[in-house]
Amino acid sequence: MVRGHPSGATVTLDALTPLLRCPACGAALSLDRVPQPDPEAGDCGVLRCPCAADYPVLDGVPILRTGRLDRRSIADDLVLAPGPDVAAVVSAVEAGRALGALVDLLAAPLCPWPLNRVGAGRRLSLLGPLRSAGLALRRRRVHAMLRHRDGLTAEDWLATFYLHAPEVYDPFNYFFFRFGTPRHLATLGLVSALPADASPVLDLACGYGHLAHTLSALGRAVVGLDQNVHQAWLARHYVAPGAAFVCADASRPLPFADAAFGAAVCSDAFHYVRDKGGAVAELDRVSAGGPLLFPTVGNALVGSPDGHELAPDAYRALFDGWHVRVTSDDAVFAHYREGLGPDLSGPDADVDGAKWLAIAATKGDPDCLLRDHGPLDAGPGGWPHAAGRLALNPLYEREPGGDRRALRMPSPWYEAENGGVREYMPAVVGEGEALTTALVARAAAVGLPERYARPRRPWTQRADRALTRAVRRVRG
Repeated sequence: MVRGHPSGATVTLDALTPLLRCPACGAALSLDRVPQPDPEAGDCGVLRCPCAADYPVLDGVPILRTGRLDRRSIADDLVLAPGPDVAAVVSAVEAGRALGALVDLLAAPLCPWPLNRVGAGRRLSLLGPLRSAGLALRRRRVHAMLRHRDGLTAEDWLATFYLHAPEVYDPFNYFFFRFGTPRHLATLGLVSALPADASPVLDLACGYGHLAHTLSALGRAVVGLDQNVHQAWLARHYVAPGAAFVCADASRPLPFADAAFGAAVCSDAFHYVRDKGGAVAELDRVSAGGPLLFPTVGNALVGSPDGHELAPDAYRALFDGWHVRVTSDDAVFAHYREGLGPDLSGPDADVDGAKWLAIAATKGDPDCLLRDHGPLDAGPGGWPHAAGRLALNPLYEREPGGDRRALRMPSPWYEAENGGVREYMPAVVGEGEALTTALVARAAAVGLPERYARPRRPWTQRADRALTRAVRRVRG
């Protein structure tokens, strides 16, 4: 089981900088810190390369990208707001205006609820004058939130990013309620196969840092990479503050030194990568032959393609010269529910009929990775998902006037994607019930970041759910 070393649980910007490389030429970068007049701008600076390329650091997050930093919709990749280019952000940092650049990169156009639930309303909010007005209001809101950032939670920011933005609401549910879902637990099951190592782990396409939170809480040094500034920023400050995060494009050469990491994980994202062969080659370079883990990879043979899926044999072909095992998420999850790590001893089972695959590969000793990993041994009671501040799963809501909390699905989409939680989570728990080992074993209690969830759901979320259900009934 990945236990790591407590001394490696926190990755500071100073510790991260020697691992970074210029994505254009591959040279080492030097950090030039630039103090800002606004304390809410955080730790800012410029990473300078001998090739004359400069990259900004905003609030502790290096942005190793080129071109324009557009704010895009996760739902359908619409450009919600054209962002500044990287050179403009560098200039803003050098001129002491980093806070304005940070606000711009965290702000998306405002689309008043419930118009953001309607496709036409969403598109309407992106038209010239409406988008300009929405962005101005959003910037004021984000600026105010940054002034009070220490009193906010990840939930507050996710609601700001999605509830009143021209997005469908499900991205909020997908990210906020991720802890304890079958997909996340399967990821933790596969990642439990990582051997203990003081070297950091690369979390590629890290999203909002849910996996990084668990690995960091278990004492492993983690560096996350995502192309979205707002995801890397929220992960760094609210979800996994012990880890370091970099905003960069995974489709380009990874901005890291050779052998910078002891392992790499790409969870629920590898099927979106176009050049998978190039990605494997880059992961090989930065991890010196792995191990590499890919939980939740889409299978092109089953259902509608999601992203750029391949068939299982095509995934295997990417790892020529590697020791590789392809199994299914369902198999890994079934073992995890029994308190076991994955059985990677092989040979590969027939997974052609499985929609979601799990891939493990290494160029090192295969017996360290490709074996039956047996009982879990991390976190309270041996459960990795309990690492962190133990709390009731946010899917449980207080019943009106009652002394119980009930398991509630936040949306029809979430029910369709994650309804399997009902198979292992109890339908109700007592108000104030002790967070026992039994609740942990059923993922009704999970380890959360310190500043993750509000004590109770805001009325806006409850109203949105009620409207969603009413619309579905009418359409149905």
